[in-house]
Amino acid sequence: MIGTNIIRKNRVISTNTLALELLEKELLPEGTIIWADEQTKGRGHAGNSWESEAGKNLTFSVVLYPHFLNVETQFMLSKVTSLAIFDFLSENIDHSTIKWPNDIYVGNDKIAGILIENSIIGSEFDHSIFGIGLNVNQTHFLSDSPNPTSMRLITGTTFDLEEALHSLCEKLEKRYTQLISNKVDEINQEYLSNLFRYNAFYSYRHGKDIFSARITGIDSFGVLILETETGEIRKFRFREIDYILE
Repeated sequence: MIGTNIIRKNRVISTNTLALELLEKELLPEGTIIWADEQTKGRGHAGNSWESEAGKNLTFSVVLYPHFLNVETQFMLSKVTSLAIFDFLSENIDHSTIKWPNDIYVGNDKIAGILIENSIIGSEFDHSIFGIGLNVNQTHFLSDSPNPTSMRLITGTTFDLEEALHSLCEKLEKRYTQLISNKVDEINQEYLSNLFRYNAFYSYRHGKDIFSARITGIDSFGVLILETETGEIRKFRFREIDYILE
C-alpha cells in the first residue's frame, strides 16, 4: 500500500503542504507518497524549518487514513513512523535511536525528523499526513542547527535515493500494519527500548532549572515521563524541556 502511488516533484514549498492541497481537491489513494527533490520551506515540528540540500536527501510525505485508531492515542502514529525509520537505518548504520518526540539520532547527532499532521472530524480521523525528512547524501549543512548528520557522513557511502525510499516504504508498511493489528504493547516496548537516553541519568533544562533525570516512559498522549535522582516524577510536553547534549 505505502509507496504504490508516488507523486514526484522537483521543487515544492513543503511536501506536507502539497499533500494537504491535493487532499482538498480529491481523495488520494491510501499510502500515496509525495516526494520532492527540493523543499523551499520544509517544515518541522512547532514551526521549525528543515534544511535539505536539493537532490541529496529524502523529503517526502505519506497520506494515510487511520480510521481504526482512537484519536486519543494518536501518538502511536509517531511511534510507528519513528520505528520504521529506525528499522531502515539499522540496516545501514549502527547506534541510531529515537529522540522524543519526533527526531531520529545517531549518537548525539540528528539524522531525521518527522512532522505528522492529523485532520480530525468529530472523534475520528479524516486523514493523516506523515512528513519525513531523512539526511542521506548531504555532507555540508548551512543552518544553525547544532548537530546534523547524514548517512553518507557516517558511512562514507553515497546511497541511491529511489532504493532508499523503496526500502523505507516497506518498513513503514510493516510498522503501520503492526498498528492496524493492534499490537500496541509490542510497539510500545520496541519504542522504549530504542529511545534516546532511555532509563539512564542525563541533564535536562526546564526554563532556568537544570536537573538530572532518567526517562522512564511516554504516556498515551505523548507526554515525556522523567524520574529525578531524588525519585521525583516529572512530566513534560514538547517544548517544555530541553535535552542538554553532552
